[in-house]
Amino acid sequence: MTVPTDIKYIVTDPEVYGGRPIIAGHRIAVIDVAVWTKQGMTPEQIAAEFPLALAQIHAALTYYYDHQEELDNQLAQDEARLAAYAAQDHSPVMEHLRALGRSLTDRAEQKQEE
Repeated sequence: MTVPTDIKYIVTDPEVYGGRPIIAGHRIAVIDVAVWTKQGMTPEQIAAEFPLALAQIHAALTYYYDHQEELDNQLAQDEARLAAYAAQDHSPVMEHLRALGRSLTDRAEQKQEE
């Protein structure tokens, strides 16, 4: 059951994204839009990349800034949970990814030294 929030275009639905705020009619979370903008994307770029209107993107950002501490805490908890899970994963694929990451880091350090 979709529940509207105090911001037009932003809803919650326990069946989508764990009940966290999303853009109505989409599976795009408010926190996703906030992270994309922190990574340097403009609202116009987000609108071009996803089937969203600028009003929806700005509504997501409005909701984010109105609830920033709560959403940032949820994101930090999610990242910590993911890091803990990844640290316990010793599958061949994960070990390969770790080795690849170390290799890329080593190469970047070598280029900085040059």
